[in-house]
Amino acid sequence: MIAKLTVLYNKYLSIKIITVTLVVFLSIAVMLPLIKLAELFGVNIRENTGFDFDASFGNIFFFFLFGISSIGIIWSAQKFIHEKPLKELGFKPKTGITLFVGFVIGAFLVSLKYLVLILNAETVNYVPVVNSEVPLLSYIGYYAYFLIGFIFWNSFIEELGTRAYPIEKLKNYMNPHLIFTIMGLLFALGHLVLNDFSPGYFSSLFVASYIYSLIYYYSGSIWLSIGVHSGVNWVGFTFFGTNWKMGALYNIEIHGDIPYWITEYSNVIIQLTFLAFVVYLKNKGAFEKYFPNSNQDILLTETKPNKT
Repeated sequence: MIAKLTVLYNKYLSIKIITVTLVVFLSIAVMLPLIKLAELFGVNIRENTGFDFDASFGNIFFFFLFGISSIGIIWSAQKFIHEKPLKELGFKPKTGITLFVGFVIGAFLVSLKYLVLILNAETVNYVPVVNSEVPLLSYIGYYAYFLIGFIFWNSFIEELGTRAYPIEKLKNYMNPHLIFTIMGLLFALGHLVLNDFSPGYFSSLFVASYIYSLIYYYSGSIWLSIGVHSGVNWVGFTFFGTNWKMGALYNIEIHGDIPYWITEYSNVIIQLTFLAFVVYLKNKGAFEKYFPNSNQDILLTETKPNKT
């Protein structure tokens, strides 16, 4: 069965697109049976997402189980369908420095959103979350999990499945912006499984995905997109969360009658501006300079499949 699928995959472009999209969808949709499984053990994942995540054993266990399952689906597709190693998916050298640079960029980008809200607020309160009664070793342990086991792990899962894998598999056969659009929709819809829908939230997720995709495509490094993604998430949890076990240092409370379009769409406007800046950097040769081994503009010599 796998051998026949591989033959069809290599022969027809339509089969290639369907297969890759299905693999990505499964890597996200595996969350659904895990939600039901968790409920059998009394763990309500739906009420423990985002800033509300409770760092309990049950939640952490199923969070890691989802990540392992999602990565396992991508790994299986790479091994049995594409017959390629997982490291092909953007695992470039200079991991540490690339992660750090991406992290700083992501943190700066999302800070602009919160700065706009703060400047338009009537009052802003800065409430410390960590008190002196918290044991230092306990805080360090929880923070290590937050930074590595939550922020990095979450970004790794999403960047591998909805950026690196589909882009590497399809970039030589179809317009990359179409890939970015399809993955952006899947990325946004995947988040709506556990979160309520709003036009601004959905748009922000879609444009964020597009930014991560473009950064990966231009750099060829999964570490850069993971870094940016991690930086974005880190700022929110650190300065707008209420749980010190999930990395919160200060809870910035923003009050006032802020116009709806600012709260709903200011982040999207900032993201679109940054997206244009990324394209500008690409046109100025910044990505070629710092990521010379990226092959985003080089067509591989493998035979392209038929378009039928």
